[in-house]
Amino acid sequence: MSARKQKQPGFRVSFAPSGQRVTSIPGETLLDCARRAGVRITSVCGGRGLCKTCVIRVTEGPVNPPSTADEEYFSKRELEDNWRRSCQTFLAGDCTVAVSARAQAEPTRTEVESEDIYVHPDPVVHAIRGTVPVGTLTKPAGDDKRLKSTLNQKWPGAGHTIDIDVQKSMSGILRETNGRVAAVSRFGEIIGLLPQKKGPLLGLAIDVGTTNIGTWLVDLRNGRTLKTMGFENPQGPHGADVITRLGYARKSPEALETMQKLVIDSLNEAATALTRARGLKPELITDVVIAGNTAMHHLLIGLPVNYLSVVPFIPAVSGAVDIKARDLGLHVMPGAYVHMLPNIAGFVGGDHTAVLLAIDSAQEQHTVIVLDIGTNTEISLIHQGKLASVSCPSGPAFEGGHIRCGMRSAPGAIESVKIRGNDVELQTIDNQPPIGICGSGVLDMVAELHKAGIITVTGKMNAEHPRVRRPEGKRDLEFVLVDEVEGAGEAIVFTQSDVRSVQLAKGCISAAIQILLEDAAITEEHLHQVIIAGAFGSYIDIGSSITIGMLPDLPLERYAQIGNAAGIGSKLALVSHSHRSEAEAIANSSNYIELAGAKRFNKLFMQSMCFPKIVNNQAKEV
Repeated sequence: MSARKQKQPGFRVSFAPSGQRVTSIPGETLLDCARRAGVRITSVCGGRGLCKTCVIRVTEGPVNPPSTADEEYFSKRELEDNWRRSCQTFLAGDCTVAVSARAQAEPTRTEVESEDIYVHPDPVVHAIRGTVPVGTLTKPAGDDKRLKSTLNQKWPGAGHTIDIDVQKSMSGILRETNGRVAAVSRFGEIIGLLPQKKGPLLGLAIDVGTTNIGTWLVDLRNGRTLKTMGFENPQGPHGADVITRLGYARKSPEALETMQKLVIDSLNEAATALTRARGLKPELITDVVIAGNTAMHHLLIGLPVNYLSVVPFIPAVSGAVDIKARDLGLHVMPGAYVHMLPNIAGFVGGDHTAVLLAIDSAQEQHTVIVLDIGTNTEISLIHQGKLASVSCPSGPAFEGGHIRCGMRSAPGAIESVKIRGNDVELQTIDNQPPIGICGSGVLDMVAELHKAGIITVTGKMNAEHPRVRRPEGKRDLEFVLVDEVEGAGEAIVFTQSDVRSVQLAKGCISAAIQILLEDAAITEEHLHQVIIAGAFGSYIDIGSSITIGMLPDLPLERYAQIGNAAGIGSKLALVSHSHRSEAEAIANSSNYIELAGAKRFNKLFMQSMCFPKIVNNQAKEV
């Protein structure tokens, strides 16, 4: 049930610890107030009251009575101490609000790898240098004709068309440089005109993830990465998962435009920061390649998403898209293009295409599973040179969403857990005091609970364990990692509902893998390797993933965690025209299996929600 709205006049609210203040607008929640004030409060569900992340404490002033949802979520003691979720709270007077450490934590691990790629540079853009003769009374040909004539002598056929922005600026540039220019050519179109010694031709590779965005500034002459930058996807306040964001974008054309602008503005800031760090300007970026899942792809270029978010999840465009950067509002070379890597189908997007592009082509002769685990998990099977792909909505549990004390990776997030009898050993990010539990810690937590016998194969929690309790007025049992004293008034717990959330996520991934294997008439023993891509995949404990039955029970040496492979694939497509063509071939050749239409999936999913039996401290399938 939603919170009860108050039709109050505007009230003043002060947020601690930032001290920022704002006057409320009638009908808006505390979460809305915080967003207007620029106060960071994480909300995985986009403020719909469906998650457990936007926790605050009202320290002074009146608010509405607890919503039904908050009465179910918080214990009686927590409600008496005025703990609330900000999306369920409305002001009834001037207030002071303390934002929980977990809700305001700034995420870490948005960094991206900077290793160079080893490929013969063959970009789609080239610089053609030459000297354009001055127009005279006896030879009064237009600047465009003299430019084309000069370029055709250097590179026959290269100067057939000239971008409109180049036409607007070329007269001044030709005279300022005495005709000594470098024309930037792309498939016979002059997209830029520079002084000959202006600087290197730059390219920008981008991986637009649902959670984070990675950017790589590349020298197109040699493929060398000059600078990298990673940051949060600014669409996050509108939901952590793609379905929530698509739902917001469907509200109105203005909402779709808002989602697009959020990312474009952040990319412009990144382009400026990356080039400035090298003493250069964004106008030298001559080519841009972007990889993203199908939802991010559509939101970025403003495509309609009405049919993408409902069965049968049909994208408006699945093939590669080339669009002028200026048409998107990207502040790079005005005539430059943005190349959107092709989607495969459904929610298996260009980011997964980029991952597959980055994998050594020698893998084509092996049997390999490739996963990118996240809110939406993409999985591919390479077998006998053929490719099959699925997408499964594993949900935000592995990023701390829908977990009672879950959070993104940030200082103080519990990232590793070990249970030793009645004691718990915790490892937090940056060794800071614990404030919540992030995705890798969630996996460890469930694996340790299972190995210690605190949860059964069906996931039921043992109420007799000394660390398990049932808060007053609550149905859910919870395992206490950090009590109220250690947690500065707020305990860090892992609840029975949290276990169920992980079961849903891991069951979905496990069932999807089984669908791929069954369709290929093989078993997990046939797998030469399981490749785990993505930022989250870099930090998970493979042993824990096997223990809970999420990943195949194979020797650890058959696993490879390769980090941000989508970024590597994007750079390959940026630097090499042949790799760009290969990405198109990958997307076209993949056999996409829609799990929503696979009759076997529901049965496998239900079976996969159980945990394997533990025999001699090893997980064995039930």
